Amino acid sequence: MSFIFGLLGGLIGIILAVVIIILIIYISVRRYVGGVELKQLFRAAKNVKDIKRQEYSREKQVNGMTRVYEPQIIEDFSDFNKSLLYNVVEKGLTSIFNAIENKSMKYVKENKDLKLLEPELEEYINDIKNREMDISYDGIKFHNHAIKKYEKIDGMATITISSTVEYYYKNSENKNNYSDIKKQTRYTTKFVYIYDDQKLDPSKISFAINCPNCGAPLKSVGAGECSYCGTYVEPVNLKSWKMLSYKEDYD
Repeated sequence: MSFIFGLLGGLIGIILAVVIIILIIYISVRRYVGGVELKQLFRAAKNVKDIKRQEYSREKQVNGMTRVYEPQIIEDFSDFNKSLLYNVVEKGLTSIFNAIENKSMKYVKENKDLKLLEPELEEYINDIKNREMDISYDGIKFHNHAIKKYEKIDGMATITISSTVEYYYKNSENKNNYSDIKKQTRYTTKFVYIYDDQKLDPSKISFAINCPNCGAPLKSVGAGECSYCGTYVEPVNLKSWKMLSYKEDYD
């Protein structure tokens, strides 16, 4: 019994010591900067927090030059429809969010427009599984899209799209997020179209298609058989826009 009283006495002593130290620091700071100034500092700190919260929930602006690039794309691809591509962006990002939230590649494999992203996403999903991390995207809503960049060279065309989106975001590794309000953010997605594989410069290709059996990269984008294990690989139709990359570009 005496041991318990001694332990409680020790804990109370530690708590009192901490309280005294905090009071001494507070009185010293107040004496140095003054009572009014100290209140202003506390108010400024609160304002900074409020500003961050407001910025987190403020609808963002797209970053692009659609009027400049759209005529160039239509000149090269007469059947190009930006609205259809924007729809592909929304479906693609939604599939990615669902795959990450459910830690399942099923949502990615069901979307053929994400074929080139499968290796990257599978690696990321395995990583969050190993870390036992939980991430969720609820109430997803897209706002605006714009064409940010367009290039056509060496048999390959690429379009970069800027998109604004909102959702309730939760991350089990981030305890200080604003999970009670919707996050307003922006994503950049890049799409590729191989219009002439004979002109392709292998040194400029930033992606690889892997064998589903052994995982080895195929030597040609049009290869129908893996040169390492001999497995038949269904050709990827790259004469249509495929998502090459995605990135959240607003912190």
